[in-house]
Amino acid sequence: MNIANPINILMICYYYPPLADVGCNRSIAFAKYFKKYGWQPSIISVKNPDKAYCLLGNISPAKEISVTYTYSFVNLTTIFGKANGAITKALKLMGRRLHRNPFHDFFSIPDRFWGWIPLTLFKSVSFIQHCNVIYVSCTPFSSAIIGILLKLLTKKPLVIDFRDPFALNDLSFLELPQFRQKINKFIEKWILKHADRFIVTTEETRLKYIVEYPFIKEKIFCVYNGFDTVHLPAQKSRKFDKFTIIYTGNFYLNEHQDNELFFKALAKLKTNKNIDQDNFQFLFYGIDSEEILAIARKHSIEDIVKCEGRIPYEKVLEMISRSHLQLLRIVKLRISTKFFEGISLNIPFLATIPSGEVADLIRKYSPSSSIITDGSVENAVEQIKGCMLKYKNGQIQDNLSNEFLSIFSRENQTRKMMSIIRDYLDN
Repeated sequence: MNIANPINILMICYYYPPLADVGCNRSIAFAKYFKKYGWQPSIISVKNPDKAYCLLGNISPAKEISVTYTYSFVNLTTIFGKANGAITKALKLMGRRLHRNPFHDFFSIPDRFWGWIPLTLFKSVSFIQHCNVIYVSCTPFSSAIIGILLKLLTKKPLVIDFRDPFALNDLSFLELPQFRQKINKFIEKWILKHADRFIVTTEETRLKYIVEYPFIKEKIFCVYNGFDTVHLPAQKSRKFDKFTIIYTGNFYLNEHQDNELFFKALAKLKTNKNIDQDNFQFLFYGIDSEEILAIARKHSIEDIVKCEGRIPYEKVLEMISRSHLQLLRIVKLRISTKFFEGISLNIPFLATIPSGEVADLIRKYSPSSSIITDGSVENAVEQIKGCMLKYKNGQIQDNLSNEFLSIFSRENQTRKMMSIIRDYLDN
């Protein structure tokens, strides 16, 4: 890549170390590889993140990357949670039930992080005169407001990066009331009008946004999350003695119609004596561990299900590498980081997902994976049995990991992002 004219890029990233949420990884990789190829990234992140919503870790940002932290003057999750609890108790005494938190509906606009806007905007103005480009990572979508106001003040180019869609009609809105859907839609359109380049993380999302907002067709691009090859193990990991299926991270319990398909399949396999605690285990690591264990108890399979909370990322990758199958679930229009990890670490999937982009990519790069798009428990049972037999007979085919990483490494996806920005500046 031509770095004769290095670019100074201001990166507004709420999610950045020491926060440990998965949303940090994309910004960390962009900053690292921007720097490697001669650009000068300057990060602005949050000093006092909303600890009731975000995960604080012990990872320090890279020393070679300039990072400035600004304060949010209010964090709303705890405040609104307590207020909602008080109203819920009062209504319960009257025999009524509150189905949603009205404080979030009315006051978290565009989201619960708007307290970060004022001081971050003020601090960013002192940086922007030395930068060529403003880059904003969303979520939170409040950050986009900072970017737009900076652009209006300075006339500098603005790149908006949506890690997740905001208000597409295809989204479930998680039962948002109609007035909030309309407000979110208005804000989203306003953001897109002001963005000089709009980045999304899947091709399906890019096409959906074009259908809904035709005016962005020439400025919307897909840059996938990918996998950072620095995390590849130095040597092949030894598999668990028991046949092991693993799932890490968010199980998306509130965003799926059937959360129990996989567990129903395990229950049937156990009843038919295909698996037991001596030859099989399902490992779960994530915030939903208590809920997953409750589902396992419901189906009388708690003896073959092991649940823990979050574990460090390097430990996650080790556990995936030692497993035989990785269970994959996705949320509509998103590609889970688990997909990129599984292909890169040469683990086949048991993917209970809808037809579409992810299913097509799995078929292309992971020949021994099983894809279940019909929601069939019987299909899941047969696929698990078949995979266990293939492992026993040495018939598992390797993922096409090298070919995959030649496109989907974090470094190559960052190079794509740099080309998109460079092309805009040159034109």
